[in-house]
Amino acid sequence: MSGLTLSSKTRFLVLLGAAAFTLAACATPAEQAVTEETPETEQTAEAVSEVAAPAYLASAGEIKYCATLDNPPRGSLDEGSRPVGFEVELGKEMAALMDLRVEWVQLKFDGIIAALQANQCDVIVQELFIREARLEIIDMIPFSNTGQRLVAVPGAEIAGDTLADLGGVTVAVPNGTSIAGLIEEANAALAAVGGELINVQVLPTTTDTFAALDAGTVDVVGTTTTAAAYYVGLNPDNFEFLGAAFGLIETGFGINKDNPELTAAIKEAFNILVENGTYDRLIAEFKMEGSEL
Repeated sequence: MSGLTLSSKTRFLVLLGAAAFTLAACATPAEQAVTEETPETEQTAEAVSEVAAPAYLASAGEIKYCATLDNPPRGSLDEGSRPVGFEVELGKEMAALMDLRVEWVQLKFDGIIAALQANQCDVIVQELFIREARLEIIDMIPFSNTGQRLVAVPGAEIAGDTLADLGGVTVAVPNGTSIAGLIEEANAALAAVGGELINVQVLPTTTDTFAALDAGTVDVVGTTTTAAAYYVGLNPDNFEFLGAAFGLIETGFGINKDNPELTAAIKEAFNILVENGTYDRLIAEFKMEGSEL
């Protein structure tokens, strides 16, 4: 189904190996801090100190961000253990507007809000869903959407680009993901009208689903917008988005409720980056189309 040559498949497997190396490098069980100088790029140099940082941050000259750094293309560590990704660059750009250096505090996801509340960091810069239960304990500023997206190979003969159009199509999904439930709902709707059902292959990991798509054993991959952006960006000649993102939920920066001055500063800095085009530039750079606000 994919029409790939042996050499292109080999290159893809090499890329997958590099991706797996990066993810393995991120899986550190203990807290890890990485301090970076904020580069004065053409975009940030003119805007230094454009946003007033709270006095305690201005005095320290540094802001601490909590993140998992294991979620490419949003945020991860490269082979040199340097933070890279959309959220990393967004965080650095906001810090530059306040004339601050950045320290990344790497944590497991299930401890990230507790770390913020314990003042181990100043802001959570992470794909953190905005939910009512979280808004009761921390402030959150929306900065992106996340949800589900379909991916196919270029030129695939598929009737449509939504789940309702995929009757008879083989779709691979990672185990334990939300899209598996959405496909069950779509199949129930198809069955109700006597339609052909979606053939679902539940595979252990996202990497496995894209390897199956590359090998031509499935027609479509269903995964998160973040994972879809990462793998399409990794191999744009062989993978492409099928339709728009769906099932969206906003994600946001997290800040302690007793720090309204910082909440206001982060909100102002983010709005400036939206207005001056930096946000759209980063969305495009990291192939995050479909996840923008």
